[in-house]
Amino acid sequence: MFFTVTVLGASSVANPAGIPTWEPAIPSDDKDVQPFGPTPVFQSLGHSSMPWKKDDTGYAEALTCTVGGRSYCLGGRDTRSAKIVGNLKPGDTVVHSTGPNQAAQLQLKEAKAQAVLVSKVLSNGKNEKLQITHAGAIVEIDKGGDITLLNGAGAGILLQGKKIFLNGDVQFGKGNPPGSFVMLGMAPISPGGIATIPLLAAKGIAPGT
Repeated sequence: MFFTVTVLGASSVANPAGIPTWEPAIPSDDKDVQPFGPTPVFQSLGHSSMPWKKDDTGYAEALTCTVGGRSYCLGGRDTRSAKIVGNLKPGDTVVHSTGPNQAAQLQLKEAKAQAVLVSKVLSNGKNEKLQITHAGAIVEIDKGGDITLLNGAGAGILLQGKKIFLNGDVQFGKGNPPGSFVMLGMAPISPGGIATIPLLAAKGIAPGT
């Protein structure tokens, strides 16, 4: 039995058993390679990954062993993952895609008690909040069950207790006369006093056209 660190090329699951196979190779000094051919992979239970092919940004490696004339890959690493590893703190765990950009990530933060997805869905255990953010917009549910909905421009709806707060210019649907407004006024103090009550236009609420 011997072990060697190999550079990974193509990968596939083109076999009857459906087992992922990687194609490790040993680079030599003359830039030639010694390929192993499609090689079965042993990974952690509940975890399966396929390496990204070598390119000008880096490459994936595997610890490859040969037992009884057969070769196996025992896990791997990627030189293009340095930016993720460099941001880890003691106790943190990150699961990420294997491409050069690590475009999809699940970050488990020990100190902050957070589970963060790159889709910007944030479960903040420390502050007991659930947040979804994208392009400046946010959806947040706090520990009391209150909900905040805000878009990138700051317009939003706040659901707090039994109250609904509207932030921004409110636009009703179509069907109202152009130029009309929702009117505000004091509650009448007598049945016949409605006509004498001064009314003000709620200019932040447009009834639509």
